[in-house]
Amino acid sequence: MMRRYAAVLAACVLSSIAMPAMAQDSPPENDLVVVGERLQEMVRGFVGEIATAPGGEQQMARWDGRICPLVAGLPTRQMQYVADRIAQRAHQVDIETDGPGCSANILIFVTPDASRLAEGIVDEYRNLVAYYSTSGVNTLGRGPLEDFSTSSAPVRWWHVNQTVGADGQELGADTSTGGSQVIRGGPPPSRLRRATRQDFLRVLIIVDARQAQGVQLQALADYLAMVSLAQLDPDGHTVGVPTILNLFADRDSGGVVPAGMTEWDEAYLEGLYTARRTAPRDIWQRRDISQTMVERLDPSAVPAPSN
Repeated sequence: MMRRYAAVLAACVLSSIAMPAMAQDSPPENDLVVVGERLQEMVRGFVGEIATAPGGEQQMARWDGRICPLVAGLPTRQMQYVADRIAQRAHQVDIETDGPGCSANILIFVTPDASRLAEGIVDEYRNLVAYYSTSGVNTLGRGPLEDFSTSSAPVRWWHVNQTVGADGQELGADTSTGGSQVIRGGPPPSRLRRATRQDFLRVLIIVDARQAQGVQLQALADYLAMVSLAQLDPDGHTVGVPTILNLFADRDSGGVVPAGMTEWDEAYLEGLYTARRTAPRDIWQRRDISQTMVERLDPSAVPAPSN
């Protein structure tokens, strides 16, 4: 099913404006150095701005197992570079990539008519964006989907999540209760954990080729990796924080443009992929992410081991 969606949608990306290939230099050391209470305050603010989760579940999602990126609308070598870069960043958080012929679950389209493509997908491929409520499948809802469809941002994204058991097993149907979902196996729920967690099912990303033209390919690829691996608030306020999410804002304002993910971005992903998956609410996961970020960005914040 996903392969068919990918093939049809790829055909919808008519004629993209190809961005020039650029030297793949390592990102400069331009991360903001902050320590102590100020760092903790900034990290909490950063996590609070960008982390998001479906309101019905109040639990943050992430990938489990393997990803399969598909990129369309760029020259072949650039498409492969972006897919490889996403795979590299995924590997850093212990997520593997499926091999050739895999069923795409990260769909990235680069097109000069991003709004038309987004509107067409929402209108014609509603199952792809989980437009209709389906048991066990979660999104941010109709309002944010409308924002995705009408956005004027250089990059827009849409995550579809799946509720699974704490051990990753799909939820089953109990016919004795009229088909309601039941949990198969796994630890019993408690005040400190749920019997379920949220896994990404697929991510759809559309890049406006006109607005992205001239952006260094490495920076764009890392931006796409960031929004592929984490469900982020597109309206999150990140000014003053060294993050790849400021790529377009910094460019448009004439500021220093990040050449790739920063330590803050890498620390956020590490925090997300080590946070408690079955936390009762996403606020617990945000705290886990913030703690991991502070410890990584300021090693002196890690308590000394006791003798």
